[in-house]
Order: sequence, then C-alpha cells, then structure tokens
Amino acid sequence: METLEKIEVYYSLGNETTQYDLIDKNHIRDMIVDRFEKQNSTILGKYLYSLTLQILPTRENYHTFTMEKLQDISRKLTNGMSSLGSISNRKFWNENFVGGVRTISVFDKEFNDYPTFSLNYLVYSEIDNLDIRLLKQLTFRIKMIDPKISFSINYIGKYTPELLVSNIDYRTEVDFNSPILRKLGETTIEEIFNNQFQRPRFMGQLYKLKP
Repeated sequence: METLEKIEVYYSLGNETTQYDLIDKNHIRDMIVDRFEKQNSTILGKYLYSLTLQILPTRENYHTFTMEKLQDISRKLTNGMSSLGSISNRKFWNENFVGGVRTISVFDKEFNDYPTFSLNYLVYSEIDNLDIRLLKQLTFRIKMIDPKISFSINYIGKYTPELLVSNIDYRTEVDFNSPILRKLGETTIEEIFNNQFQRPRFMGQLYKLKP
C-alpha cells in the first residue's frame, strides 16, 4: 500500500475550533483498501456494485432527523427481519452479496438548504446484472423502511483495486455556519463534524476479517 499522506488541517465547527493537528486525510480510504486487500484473491473476478441511499431533511421533518436514523435504516436494510414475501431483508442481502463496506457522506448541494445524508455501499457479488435484477425488489424493500429515501444501484464492473478506490465516498462537505444547518441542533451538527473521522462498516466476508 502507498505511504499515507499527512497534511496539516484546521478543523472548524461553527465558531468553535480545534487545535492544529497532523491528520491523515485518506485514513478512511486506506482502511477500506487494506481490508479489501486482505481478501484480494477471493474478491478478484467478483462483480462490484454501488448502492446509495439518500435522505434530504425538509422544513416539515428536520426537527425529527438524527444521524441515528441513518444507522437504523442501514440495520433494517442489511440485517433486518422484516420480510417481503417469505424473504427477510437479512436473507435477501446475504443471498445476493458476498461482502462489502458502508460509509456515510454528508454534503451541501445548496447553501440555503439542508445537507444530503447518504448511505454508501460498495458491495461485491458472484452474480452479474444485479443492478437490473434487484431494482424492483430493492425499491419495495427500501420504501418499506422509509418511503422518502431516494436510492440508486449501479454496476461498477469486475472488481479491481482501482475501481474500488475511485468509487469510495465518505465526504463531509458542509458549511457549519449555515443558518439552515443550525436548525438540525447541536447534537446532529457535532455528529456531522465527527463523520469525517468515521469508521467504515464492513459486511459479509470483510466483516469476519480481523482488522
């Protein structure tokens, strides 16, 4: 693996600032790449997909939004026991995906709007064309969890380390001085700030590996 690049970063949360520190700006990426490399021989030849779930708070529901809601949605999608027909979400997930990783990104699209919160899954499978085959199933399952979630599933290609790296999304890009952001409350703002230090969640084969 390449030498970690370290730069001096000044982090700011509104008017509260941290001290200067040496921060590895690629620590999340390198953690993910390292875990995939440990299973490289078994992942090569598998099909790589991205699945993205997005939530945009609105003026009608911003007061009920929390970062824990994202965690709850993720648990229900990948490990939930709610069923569509006779297949639970957990069984559905395990039947289609061998392993993968989940990250969270938070970013502003517009200054005078709430940020978009995104659950980003990079998953691999032994099955081709899952983006087409699972679209209808995923639509129903995700709408059962929360009808306001928007999502997309895309085929990336047969796994290579280069494809993995180019599709990792863990960004935290928000204006902490935005008056709209302030409406989400201090706790959520603090959690958004801490998202840039998140620990990726590994699933399937990658979960079973020791760090």
